[in-house]
Amino acid sequence: MAHRILITGASIAGTTAAWWLGRAGFDVTVVERAPAFRDGGQNVDIRGVGRRVLREMGLERAALDRGTGEEGTAWIDADGRPRARFMTGQIEGDGPTAEMEILRGDLARLLFEAARPHAAFRFGTVVERIDDGADAATVTFAGGQTGAYD
Repeated sequence: MAHRILITGASIAGTTAAWWLGRAGFDVTVVERAPAFRDGGQNVDIRGVGRRVLREMGLERAALDRGTGEEGTAWIDADGRPRARFMTGQIEGDGPTAEMEILRGDLARLLFEAARPHAAFRFGTVVERIDDGADAATVTFAGGQTGAYD
């Protein structure tokens, strides 16, 4: 029998964990306080380990395709002339902008859609209580429903 895993929070970290755990054969449930999946938010740079994780998940190309298209950053003076430019193609290593720049909501949706085949998602509920047992933890959710998790 697969271990039963409960994740609270269906945002970037929760959906990523659900993808990995579900793919590894665990029985994963994700609960989220919001009544439905939430996207939106500002742009984020994905670098280093985050980029490697997306690559290992097979999502790096999809994230790049959904990127903001930002090519760099420029500071403009009062007359509209550029005074400093930092273009992604001209920077080695970490700089003020990254090649993989994506809106937070687009990244969250990409990860959520990838995780859905690997986990059950329950929106509009929260954990109210956790009771430790010999073989499992019994979790009581808002509304009185319960579940047993390892």
